[in-house]
Parts: sequence; structure tokens; C-alpha cells
Amino acid sequence: RRMQVPKTELQYKIMLEAIENHMPQVIVIDEIGTKLEALATRTIAEKGVQLVGTTHGNCLENLIKNPSLSDLIGGVQYVTISDEEAKRRG
Repeated sequence: RRMQVPKTELQYKIMLEAIENHMPQVIVIDEIGTKLEALATRTIAEKGVQLVGTTHGNCLENLIKNPSLSDLIGGVQYVTISDEEAKRRG
């Protein structure tokens, strides 16, 4: 079933409505672009629904550096490594 989004700012609500009212196995989303939409994708995943989505960026680094969207790829974690390990890695 296709659900139209009348206004782009309502996309996250339509995403959540889809899982609450229609019990899909898969949701396909065009252009995930806001923090609310990214949070909605997390809710969808927690419900066990597969999600296929697109977002804009020239490379993966664009997505990593976007605080609203970095959760889509698991987020960023900072670690501290020793000088020895840093030399080993080059």
C-alpha cells in the first residue's frame, strides 16, 4: 500500500502511522532528511519492520557528519588509542 505525504514536514508522522495502522513487513521511504524522520526509522526498526530509505549526500562522510542523520548508520563513537596502536595503524 502506498501512503501519500501531503506535506514534507509530516513525513515522520506518516511513517509512524504506517506501522501503527497497517502492520507492514517493509517500509520504503524516499529522502529521510530530518531528525524526526531519523527517530521514526528507529521506532520502525524496534517494531521489527524492515526499512529501505534514501538520504542525500555526496559520500558516506556527509552522512556521518550530519548530526540529524548519523544515527541511520549507527552513529559515531569516539575512542582513545595508545601511541603504539596509532603507529601500528599508520
